[in-house]
Amino acid sequence: MIKKVTVAGLAVFSMLFGSSNVVFPMIIGKKFPIDWGLADIGWLIATVLIPMIGYYGAMLFEADYRKYLSPIGKHLSAILMFIIMMMVGPFGAIARNINVSFGGINVVSPDVSNVIFNAIYCVIMTLSAWNPGKIVQVIGIIFTPLKFGGVGIVILGALYFCKSNVPLEIHQDVGNAFLEGFKTGYQTMDLLAAFILSSSIYLYIKNALPEEKKNDKKTLLKFCGYSCVIGGVALSIVYTGLVFVSSNCSTLLGNTPDEGLFAKAAEISMGNYASWFVAIVTAICCLATNIALTSIFADYVHEEICRKKFNRQIILVFVGISAFAMSLLGFSTICNILGFVLEKVYPAIIAFVMLRVLLYYCKKPS
Repeated sequence: MIKKVTVAGLAVFSMLFGSSNVVFPMIIGKKFPIDWGLADIGWLIATVLIPMIGYYGAMLFEADYRKYLSPIGKHLSAILMFIIMMMVGPFGAIARNINVSFGGINVVSPDVSNVIFNAIYCVIMTLSAWNPGKIVQVIGIIFTPLKFGGVGIVILGALYFCKSNVPLEIHQDVGNAFLEGFKTGYQTMDLLAAFILSSSIYLYIKNALPEEKKNDKKTLLKFCGYSCVIGGVALSIVYTGLVFVSSNCSTLLGNTPDEGLFAKAAEISMGNYASWFVAIVTAICCLATNIALTSIFADYVHEEICRKKFNRQIILVFVGISAFAMSLLGFSTICNILGFVLEKVYPAIIAFVMLRVLLYYCKKPS
């Protein structure tokens, strides 16, 4: 069972470590080269602590959004779930992930066509989500080592080769660093992703339990909690490394587009070949998250919107085409659209999740 929980924890890491999770730590490290530690703490609260509580909170209610959202009523919960799915689905996070994947490749090979790249990427993403039963295992066993190992190599290489170039006389607003790190963490939408991805982890762990333990909620939640801890620790290590590397190379990153910062940092510190390696690692990071989100979004449309009247595979193709079309808007445009919605919805969702977990452990779940 230890192996299964570890795989689930690594899958938690891979599912959440997608496009924004590569880009935004680099942005805050570049912006706060002196006070990067405070910015990192704010970032970790928003992108690790809160999403892990969200993950675990959903599992308290069997990863069933109807039970989780029941206090706000049937109709309002359905509307909220639809908004969440649109934001993390092909019209939001999935399309943004595709752009970040292309951004890394574009830094090292400017002649690559974004239309062709995005189309091929969407085909691979759609086919990989074809069999939902294998997704957690594939992501945990295959994608996580590639992600963690690839990003780890870049971070260690950058730390060794790239010496700090931040002027000592630079002055920054210390209090603003923490707040900016937290606010930037908002934009990852990781709490929303955790909310909908929790069902995959929950079912994977439940199916891994011996038959006599499958209905033992205490045991099930214990292993779910362990998987959240494993995923959270892995995320914290990688995030802190990315923020520090970006702060160390901040003045050399210049006018590099946000989505290409990771590849550019590797190119500065380790040379041209490393930047290709990073571009591929970035694409893999985004692909793992997209596979999970694509599968869950297709399941949602199949079961909740279409009431199983259409074949799931047909819906998957629709998701792939929609993500491709949306990705052509570009990274900045998609972020601006999502940012407007997040500003209105995200604080209320955070408050709801925290209150829901608190009430559960006060023995007052509703």
